Amino acid sequence: MAEPLSPRNSEVARLRALARDRRARHEAGRFIVEGIKLVTEVLASDLVVFEAYADAAWEPPYDFREALRADDVELTQVSSRGIERIASTNSPQPVVAEVKIPRTQWSDIADGASLLVAVDLNDPGNVGTLARSAVAAGFDGIVCLGDTADPFAPKVIRSSAGALFRVPVIVERDVADGLAQVGERGVIRYGTRMADATPCDEADLTGPVALVLGSEAHGLGQAHADHIDSWLSVPMPGETESLNVAMAGTILAYEVARQRRSAGS
Repeated sequence: MAEPLSPRNSEVARLRALARDRRARHEAGRFIVEGIKLVTEVLASDLVVFEAYADAAWEPPYDFREALRADDVELTQVSSRGIERIASTNSPQPVVAEVKIPRTQWSDIADGASLLVAVDLNDPGNVGTLARSAVAAGFDGIVCLGDTADPFAPKVIRSSAGALFRVPVIVERDVADGLAQVGERGVIRYGTRMADATPCDEADLTGPVALVLGSEAHGLGQAHADHIDSWLSVPMPGETESLNVAMAGTILAYEVARQRRSAGS
């Protein structure tokens, strides 16, 4: 049996870079998934898993070993210190997997697909939470534009609870071009703002929609307004200034789901 990979091993250094550096991930076309639950989920998805790495002191459960065998994924042992170096958290999980970043193209997004569009959302937790809510509400894809946090960063993956393994994900740096491409999918692009907007429970959201959510600090700027078809707000009868973007997006996604269920669509 081969010796477990040490903290100084070049493979450990490479995996550590994938867990921490966006450029390293996208140049290699690979990302890291951490923890037995998420690794099990990615094995069950259509994504390509290259290899899994486990703490040599950990005994993988039988079902997990069978999931690896079913996907013909090798499990390499790493020293406990090596796993600590790879992991992006202070309390490392005993197993990680190296996964191929899916290169989704705009042509892969079907006309009429309902989309969650994040514009310049910097916080990884918010991006992951929005993805989780959108997928749970029945949306068909996630679009990350501009300076939005990398959807393949470990914190986004954790916050999404594996939702990003289940739908197409588009990453586009050019916001204007991305919003134009969304419009070409035959959907109504709904921006979100507090004033001069239709309360979400008064709008007809039963057709194909794209919910476009702007940055935590500034929302959607005037420069993006030309690419928005209509504006929505979340009614707030209580005394509060605003909602967290992930909370607002979740409410809107479930309002879409509620209306569709009521309409039988």
